[in-house]
Amino acid sequence: AVVSTQSTGNKPKLDDVTKGFAAGVKHISVDFAERQGLKERCQAIFDLAAGETFSAAYLYNNHGLASDVTRLAQDFDDSAEIEDYFFLNLTSFQVLTAVFLKNFSGVPHTCVNISSKCAVVAFPSMSLYCTGKAARLMLYKCLAAENPEVKVLNYSPGLMLTTMTENFHNTVAVDSTKKTFQAFKEGNLYVDTDESAKKMLGIVKEGSFTSGEQIDFHDC
Repeated sequence: AVVSTQSTGNKPKLDDVTKGFAAGVKHISVDFAERQGLKERCQAIFDLAAGETFSAAYLYNNHGLASDVTRLAQDFDDSAEIEDYFFLNLTSFQVLTAVFLKNFSGVPHTCVNISSKCAVVAFPSMSLYCTGKAARLMLYKCLAAENPEVKVLNYSPGLMLTTMTENFHNTVAVDSTKKTFQAFKEGNLYVDTDESAKKMLGIVKEGSFTSGEQIDFHDC
């Protein structure tokens, strides 16, 4: 198993999560925001498994960065800022997927996009985030349509209490969206991260889903 992280700051948390795993785990810090050499950095991830034999290959793709939720859609007028956001959250997502599919020849491939309700519902003051999630969803739908031999899942894990959602509580600009997050927190409605992860793995293991579809934690 290979875990790829954008920041070395995530390593202690990953060490804790993967403690006791029977499979071998390698932590790699990859800069997905830097344009130069991105393809080569992605390939370096999979080179770590060179020479090993596998019966199947799985990519769980969740790298990215939350957007600025203090502003509305009409406030984003800096093209460089927008391009940087979508390079990290969409372009590098695509490159990693493409490189993955060129590796591990001769075995079944499964690509899992960790999606969101934001991919299909517009939340005020989350325009860039929703747009990025929607684009990733459609990208994987197209991937499934073009490659029937590849299993493709868009999994929406439910709203979980994370550093990102905590930040949204405090900074989101629009009251209706802020109230949504507050209601989840006050009502203790957040999805447990371990429970959601286990449900996702169960869906992938069973393999009966329609390739390319989005499945939400609450719908299964």
